Amino acid sequence: MAPLSPTLQKLEESLVLRGALLDEWVTLGQQIAALEARRTELLATRLDLLAQERSLDPGSDEMAFRSMCAEYAAAAHIPPSTAGAHITNAWVLVRQFPRTLESLAAGTISRRHAEVIVREAPNVSGQADADLFRAEYEQQILPFAENDTAARTRTHARGIAARVHPEGMAEQHRRGRSERTVTVKPDGDGMAVLTAILPELLAYAIHDRITSMADEVTRARPEGQRRPRQSTLAKIRAEREAALGMQTPHDPAPPAHPGAAFLDALDEPAPWEDASAARGVRETEAAEWTAELERAAHAAAESFTPAPFIDESDLLDESDLLGEAGSVDSTPMHDGYGARGHDTRTKDQLRADIFADLLLTTSPTSITSTSLESVKATVQVTIGMSTLMGADDAMGELNDHGPITPDAARILAGQAGSWDRAFLDTRGMVVETDNYVPTAGMKRYLRARDQHCRFPGCRAPAHRCQIDHNQDHAKGGPTALSNLSLFCTSHHPLKHPDVDDRDRWTAKQLDDGVVLWTSPLGRTYTDEPPLRVMFT
Repeated sequence: MAPLSPTLQKLEESLVLRGALLDEWVTLGQQIAALEARRTELLATRLDLLAQERSLDPGSDEMAFRSMCAEYAAAAHIPPSTAGAHITNAWVLVRQFPRTLESLAAGTISRRHAEVIVREAPNVSGQADADLFRAEYEQQILPFAENDTAARTRTHARGIAARVHPEGMAEQHRRGRSERTVTVKPDGDGMAVLTAILPELLAYAIHDRITSMADEVTRARPEGQRRPRQSTLAKIRAEREAALGMQTPHDPAPPAHPGAAFLDALDEPAPWEDASAARGVRETEAAEWTAELERAAHAAAESFTPAPFIDESDLLDESDLLGEAGSVDSTPMHDGYGARGHDTRTKDQLRADIFADLLLTTSPTSITSTSLESVKATVQVTIGMSTLMGADDAMGELNDHGPITPDAARILAGQAGSWDRAFLDTRGMVVETDNYVPTAGMKRYLRARDQHCRFPGCRAPAHRCQIDHNQDHAKGGPTALSNLSLFCTSHHPLKHPDVDDRDRWTAKQLDDGVVLWTSPLGRTYTDEPPLRVMFT
C-alpha cells in the first residue's frame, strides 16, 4: 500500500484527534452524571437523617431544616433557598424515582434529564397507588430520555404523565388556569417587564401571531432598508478592526493573524532551537490557515442563498443603527414611539411593538367570550375522534409542547377552517393523512409526522422548517415521503453539496421515518419521529 501524501496524512491525524476529543468529552459527561447521582444521594441521606433526629421533637422541624440549608448554602456559596430546593429535589429523586437515579449514575442521562423527569411526573402524592403510577411513568419515559435531549424529554414526559394519570393532569390544568395574572415591574432605563401568566396554548399562539406579523412588516420594507447576509468571518474581522480603533497605546497589539497567538502558545521553541526561524514557520502556517478560512467563507457566501423567510432584520450591522457620530439615530422608530421613520427594528423589537399596538388599539369584544375562539395563529393540535364527538374526555395534544384539556381542543377544532385526519398505529406513529396530493398532502403528512426539525436535539417547529430531499433530488432522490424530512435553516445547510467535505453532514431516511445523520467524523446519530401519545 502506497504511503499517504503529507496532506492526506495531516487530514487523517486531524480526524483521529477530533474523534478522540469527542470520545473523551462524552466519557467525561458520563462521569459527571455519575458524580451528580452521588451528590444527590448524599443530600437525600442528609434529609433522612434530619427526619430521624427530629422525630421526637416535631416542633423543631422547620428551624432545623432552615439551619441545615444554611450550612449547605454557606459551604457551596449558593443562596439558602437554592440549597433547600436541591435537598428536597434530591430526596424526591432518590426515594420516589429510583430507576431515574440508576440511569443518572450509569451516565445514560444527564442531571438535566433527571430534573425534567421529576418535574413533569404525574402528581399522585397521597394516593394509594402512587408508587405504581410513578413506576409506570419511569418505565415509559426513561428509554426516550436516554436517546434524546432534555428539552424533547420534557414534552414527551408531559404526554406520558397525562396518559398514566389523566385525572390528575386535567385537574392540574384547571388549577393552573385559576392562577392567570398580568404583572409589571420596572427594569431601569425607562423600561419595564410586563409578565403574563396564561394557558400554554394561548401563550404560544400569541407569540406565533406577533412573529408572523413581524415577518409581514419586514417583507414590506423597501429594498434599501435590508442588509445582505454577512459571513461570520467578516463579522469577526469587523469586530477586530473596531477593537484596534479603540486600543490605547499601552494595550498589546493583537496578533497579525488569528492563528499566530494560538500556535505560539502551543509550540514555543526549545532553548537550543532557532527561535526566529521557528516563529517564521508558525507565522507562515497561520497566514495559510487564515487564507484558507477566507477562501472557504467566500465560496460559501457566493454559493449560499438564504431561505426566503429568514428575517434579515435580525442580522443588522451596528453601522446600520449608528449615525455619523457613532450614536444611535434618534428617529421615532428607534425608541418605539411615534410615526414610521427609517425602520431598522429587529424581530424582537417588532414583536414588542406589535404586542403593544394590539393591546392598546383594540377592545375586547365580549367579557364572556373565550380567547380560544379568536386564535388565528399557527398551532397544531391532535385530538381523538371519540373525544371530539364527546364520547370520552381524553386529553388532546398541542404539538411539541404537551397535553391540553379536551374542552380547549374541541373549541379549537370548532373554529378551524379545515381538519387533517391522521391515522396512527399502535405506537402512536402517524402513517397516513387524508386528502393526499403530490404537494399539499405530502406537506401535511410531514408536518404531522416530524413536528419539528429532524436534526438530533433540535426543536424548531415544523412551520419554521424546510422540506429536504434526504437523497439529493439532483442525484436521483425521489420526491417521496420516505425521502423527505423537515430541517430548520440552521441544520439544512449542513448537508448542502457546496459545503466543504470536512464540514458536511449527510442524512439518510431509514424505515419508519428514522433519519440517520452522519457527521464529518463518520459518527452516526439517529433521530426518530416523535410519537403521538395515545390518550385513553
